[in-house]
Amino acid sequence: MAEQIKAVRGMRDILPEEVRIWQTVESIVFQTLEAFGFEEIRVPVVEELKLFQRSVGSFTDIVQKEMYVFKDKGDRILALRPEATASVVRAYLEHQLYTKRKITRLYYAGPMFRYDRPQKGRYRQFFQIGAEIFGGKSPYFDAELIVILAKIIEKLNVSNYVFETNSVGCDACKISYGMKLKQFLEPAKERLCQDCQTRLQGNVLRVLDCKVISCREIIKEAPVIQDVLCDDCRKHQENFYTTLDDNKIHYKKNPYLVRGLDYYTKTVFELKIGEEENAVAGGGRYDNLVSELGGPETPAAGFAIGMDRLCGLINLEVERKKEICVIFLGQHALQKGTAILNNSRVDGIKIVADYEQRPLKNHLKIADREGVKHILILGDNELQKQIFLYKNMSNGFQKEIKFSELSKFFKEINNA
Repeated sequence: MAEQIKAVRGMRDILPEEVRIWQTVESIVFQTLEAFGFEEIRVPVVEELKLFQRSVGSFTDIVQKEMYVFKDKGDRILALRPEATASVVRAYLEHQLYTKRKITRLYYAGPMFRYDRPQKGRYRQFFQIGAEIFGGKSPYFDAELIVILAKIIEKLNVSNYVFETNSVGCDACKISYGMKLKQFLEPAKERLCQDCQTRLQGNVLRVLDCKVISCREIIKEAPVIQDVLCDDCRKHQENFYTTLDDNKIHYKKNPYLVRGLDYYTKTVFELKIGEEENAVAGGGRYDNLVSELGGPETPAAGFAIGMDRLCGLINLEVERKKEICVIFLGQHALQKGTAILNNSRVDGIKIVADYEQRPLKNHLKIADREGVKHILILGDNELQKQIFLYKNMSNGFQKEIKFSELSKFFKEINNA
C-alpha cells in the first residue's frame, strides 16, 4: 500500500458536518455587515513582505517569528498574509477607493497564515471574517463595530460574552506611555522573558501583549496609559464608552490591552466568550496606517473574527438539508431516468442519485445506514408507467410520482 500523505502540521480539514455550522455563522455575519452598509472585498493571499513589515510592525511576534516568507521566481520577497487589514488598506489605496465615497465600509473573509504553535482553536492556517471602516474619525464608528459584533454573537444565541476595551492613545501618547512603562520595567528586566527584554529596547508596548506568566505578573503592577492620555484621546475614549453604554453593550475596561499589531491608535477591543482566555474577535482604530502605506491622511477602524475559534465555542445545531436518494434499477431506467431527474431538480433540497447497479434491498440498507428518509425508485415498470415510486423510510409510506409532477413533489418535500 502506498504511503498515506496527511495534512501539514498546524493545517486542518474542515469536514462537511462542521462546514454546515461555518456556513450558518458566515451567513449571519455577512447579513449583519451588509445591513450596516458594508460591501465585500476580496484580496490576495500573497503580498509583498514589506507590506506587513510596514503595517503590522517589525517588533511584533507576527513579523519576527510567525510569517510564511518566500522568494518567488522573480526574486521578489513575498509572504502569505498573516492578517488582512494591511491588504485591504493596500487595495483601498491602489484602486483609489477614497475618491468614491467619503466613508468606505468593506468586509472580507478568507484564510490567514502564521507559523504559530498549534493548539486548540489555533492553527497555522486559520480563517477570519473582518470589517474595515475608512474615513470616519468619530468614536461612533468604533462603537458601531462593537455593536455589529454584539448583534452577530446574540444571533448565534451566545449570552455569556464580554468586550474588553482600552485606548492605546495617539502617537504622542504612546511615546509618553512608552517612556513611563520602560522606566517601570527596567529594574525588573532580568525577570522578563528573553523576548520581552528585546521588546524593552524596541517597542516596549509589546511587553503588555506577552503571554509568559512571569511577565504577566510584573505587568500587573505597571502604570496604565490612561495616566498619560492627551485631552483629545481622553475625550475620544469617554465618548466611545458613553456610546457603548447607550447601546447597552456589556464591556469591561482592560488598561493593559494593546492587541498584537503596532498600527492601532486610540480604541482597541477584544470579544471573549465564557471563561475562554483567548479572544474570538478583536480590533480597534488605526488612524495612521493609510498614510503610512502611502495614502492620504485617513482615519480608520476595523475588526476581525477568528472563525475557527468562534465556531469551536458556540453550541449551534444546524439542521441538515432535506435529502432525497434516487435509485435506478436496471441500465434502461438509469439511462432514461437521469435526464428526467436532472430536468426536474429544484434549489434548496439535496437530490442524490446512486448510479451503481445493485439489488434494491442493498440500496435501501445503504440509505437507512446513512440516515436518508426519502427515497425515489425508478425501474423498468415505473419507467413504463412514467412514474417514480416514492418511499418514506421512517414510516414506510409509499406513493407514485408522475414525471411531470416531480419538481412540484421536490418542493413539497422541501417545504414540509
